[in-house]
Amino acid sequence: MKNTLKLFSAIAVISVLYIGFSAANADAGKANCDAYIYVSNNSLFEINLTIDGFPSGNLLVGKSKTYTINLANDQGKRIKVKAEYQDPDYIDPKAITYVTKQKVECGGSDSVFVAFSK
Repeated sequence: MKNTLKLFSAIAVISVLYIGFSAANADAGKANCDAYIYVSNNSLFEINLTIDGFPSGNLLVGKSKTYTINLANDQGKRIKVKAEYQDPDYIDPKAITYVTKQKVECGGSDSVFVAFSK
């Protein structure tokens, strides 16, 4: 009885270790991962955002939001954020493109602070 209990406990420990390590290795085989960019609108205008070529909605005055970017092949890259606003003095909207200072890696983040004023 004592040997059977030791055998079952050894099998349980080995199973837990095997499942834990195989879950960690499964994440390493993924082709994509996520990075994050924090955008803060400190300007006098509501802005429309385009992040890496994809429309990402608008951001109200004085608001901030964190966006998730999918990085293909686990490669770090610089993120382009295009902030477009409607200036009341002009018919066409004005836009500025921001680029992150460094390459954003998997699980990493960077910040962009937008501040348009008259």
